[in-house]
Amino acid sequence: MFNNYIKTAFRNLLRHKAYAMINILGLTIGITCSTLLYLYIQNELNFDKFHTKSDRIFRVVEIDKKSSGDNWFYGQTTPALAPALKAEFPEVSDFTRAFKRGGHIDIVWKEQRLHERNFFMVESNFFSVFDFKFTQGDKKALNDRNSMVLTASIAKKYFGQKNPIGELMDFAGYDGMKVTGVIEDLPENSHLQFDLVFSQNTAFEKWSEYLNDWSSYGAYTYLVLENPNQIKNIESKKAEFIKTHWGDKKVNDFYLQNLENIYLESDQVQYGVSDLHGNKFYIKLFIAIAIFILLIATINYMNLATAKTTHRAKEIGLRKVTGATRSSLAMQFLIEAILVAMISFVISLGLIEAILPIFNEISGKHFTFSVDSFLEIVGVLFFITILIGLVSGSYPAFYLSALKPIECFRGEVKNNFRSLFLREGLVVTQFAISIIMIVATIVVYSQLNFIREKPLGFDKVNMMVIDINNRNVRNNFQTMKSEFAAIPGVVAVASSSRVPGEWKNIRQTFVKTSKESSDSLDIYYMGFDEDMLSVYNINLLDGSNFEGNILTDSTKVMINKAAADALGFENPIGKTISILRMGVPVKIIGVLENFHYQSLHNDVAPLIVGCWANNLQAVDYFTLKISNANLKNVIAEATKVHEKFDNNTPIEYHFLDSQLDLFYKKDQQAGNLFGIGAILMVFVASLGLFGLTSFMMEKRKKEIGVRKVLGASLGQLYILLTKTYAKQVLIAFLIATPFGWYMATEWLNYFAYQFTLTPMVFLCAGFISLLIALSTVTYRVFKASVVNPAETLKHE
Repeated sequence: MFNNYIKTAFRNLLRHKAYAMINILGLTIGITCSTLLYLYIQNELNFDKFHTKSDRIFRVVEIDKKSSGDNWFYGQTTPALAPALKAEFPEVSDFTRAFKRGGHIDIVWKEQRLHERNFFMVESNFFSVFDFKFTQGDKKALNDRNSMVLTASIAKKYFGQKNPIGELMDFAGYDGMKVTGVIEDLPENSHLQFDLVFSQNTAFEKWSEYLNDWSSYGAYTYLVLENPNQIKNIESKKAEFIKTHWGDKKVNDFYLQNLENIYLESDQVQYGVSDLHGNKFYIKLFIAIAIFILLIATINYMNLATAKTTHRAKEIGLRKVTGATRSSLAMQFLIEAILVAMISFVISLGLIEAILPIFNEISGKHFTFSVDSFLEIVGVLFFITILIGLVSGSYPAFYLSALKPIECFRGEVKNNFRSLFLREGLVVTQFAISIIMIVATIVVYSQLNFIREKPLGFDKVNMMVIDINNRNVRNNFQTMKSEFAAIPGVVAVASSSRVPGEWKNIRQTFVKTSKESSDSLDIYYMGFDEDMLSVYNINLLDGSNFEGNILTDSTKVMINKAAADALGFENPIGKTISILRMGVPVKIIGVLENFHYQSLHNDVAPLIVGCWANNLQAVDYFTLKISNANLKNVIAEATKVHEKFDNNTPIEYHFLDSQLDLFYKKDQQAGNLFGIGAILMVFVASLGLFGLTSFMMEKRKKEIGVRKVLGASLGQLYILLTKTYAKQVLIAFLIATPFGWYMATEWLNYFAYQFTLTPMVFLCAGFISLLIALSTVTYRVFKASVVNPAETLKHE
């Protein structure tokens, strides 16, 4: 019996090839896209869950409660915190800490000057808490002093095919480090990302003192609880703990953040172990896209199956007369739907493998199509396929199996009100989803374009930023600055501790309006030399710039307008403020126009600009303003200048506009996925609409012939046959607009600065949807309208 169902299903598909192709193509696109999005969503939701203790590992996040009422969250803690928590809270079974001394480490290896940035110094139990897979060595690899563990890629980089175990490496500041272990390259879905780790018991001057200092910071602290539910016990007792150990010092509070939540719930956490974090809103949108595109493909099948009722009426009548029951007919139609879905499933597997590299490039992921990865998703994919078949075939099965034989043989099969209403409702749903996706795409690209075009308050084009990674460079930076300026094509040069549009952590410092004041503000700080304002074209609203005199400039600062407002100064020029670690009060000599020194996701925060010569933060960058000269020559000459003063580290540079784009990389990737998703949804919907129109024109060809005989023009026929679709688009527009508005405003709320969302966006989306609908049906309508009515009526 089952074999008969399959044979019949194949015969029907071969008999109605166009119908089969439309359904198979639509479902193939739906399954392929939903599978790729499933991979993306699964990757985002499973960050750090590969650790066996992931539900029991918690990161400690410190909370600094500002006098303004704001809370600032820090991913670093005092190193003394972890052992105290372990000693005083029986709920804590273990802890581990990671540290980072400096932004990079240098090494001369085989006469090459190299540096590494992705490194940590960790405790010996680090690999007992976190489950990274060892290829050589084991979890005790860091038990000995001066030991280190490499990832497979770094081991290959330095040792090639040679066994690195037991080899010594002399990094600057980490001499005589022995390789005691090699781990697999870290999974992409880990918030901890590093290339090498050193044992914490490596000897450093005053290290023990630092580990027990409650006023120091810089530890990334992770606790392992006996039971994840015990976090409530810690929360109830931590107030007394804070009072005992910190008293009235800076820390107001802390909370424990589960390891599995770090990636998706760290938007507000500063100074974390990594800037890598996800966005829950994007995950929700991608889930919606996957569901929408499957829904549209399913709707296509249901619409086409019910629309072609008349083509299968005699078959249904004959089957019923020969004894077929309603249940057997329903089973036949369900098997047909499942068969179409299974064919689409098989095609999708090949398509997924082919386009996976393109999807990786668009999404920023690194998925591979292997036996292991296939086995991980095949069960889910197969389930989705069967579900699609059952859902898409359910209504046609029960509707077609209910037809009466006498109606079938007399040709009196008509779509009843319920089936017509359902079909029109499904078409409206398709249009509504398409309009929502078109709105989302327009909004995303408008916002990203707004970000690219928005004036930041400084010049970002043709700015070559060179990192300072060596003390000798800092000691001679003024000489280097002069030599950089002498390079042909370099217009001007400036030095600073940080640059506008900074991507690294920007220093914060306590500021008081006077020494006697009890109130203080935590304000961002940068150190500029006297050329920074002119090189970056930052506007000075009031007062004066630095003079270039170390003695006088070191006691002066400039502030931005936001800082002047935060400090409560109407006329700040000449006012003095006290800055932590500056030693002496400093005088405000200038007020800068607010410029966006951070991402446009954030408001412009208060900023103090001090002279490079003060003791708060050393110079860390050269900025070379370049003309449209030979860029390769500028880079080559700048490299020579750098090598002259730095024999240990290679030159490290980037261009500011490219670096700023990284702020919005995640948004750009989401925008690309929105755009592609919208195009595919519209295509699948158009595919179904084209097939549906073909059936409708076939059904109404006698009516069209009669109308032509009675004098109807081509234009009148076109309006008559397309007005239904225009009405459906209008209804879909009214339904989609509030949903689109909600989605757009929710996404835009992730940016402090937004383009103006106007009704024109929605009108434009509605017009595009109408244009696509009319373009889709025009061919079939025109073809039906130009047929000779004599031929039509003769055959009828």
